[in-house]
Amino acid sequence: MVAKKGKRKIEYEGNIFYWFVRADDNGRLRIHILSEDKKINLEYPPFDSEVPVTPSYIRRLLDNYFMKSIR
Repeated sequence: MVAKKGKRKIEYEGNIFYWFVRADDNGRLRIHILSEDKKINLEYPPFDSEVPVTPSYIRRLLDNYFMKSIR
């Protein structure tokens, strides 16, 4: 079970994921995506903080992850 405080929930292909943005040790923002069962824990490199992170962007990241894992 994932602690939900401070995270956003998204459903992707019948599975629940939680995502959030946090600064790393160097102060750069990173996107974190966790599956509800914690089997998938993704972290994406720094991105442009001027561009908002939206659910559609998170879906694209998940699309890319699952396309790569199928190959």
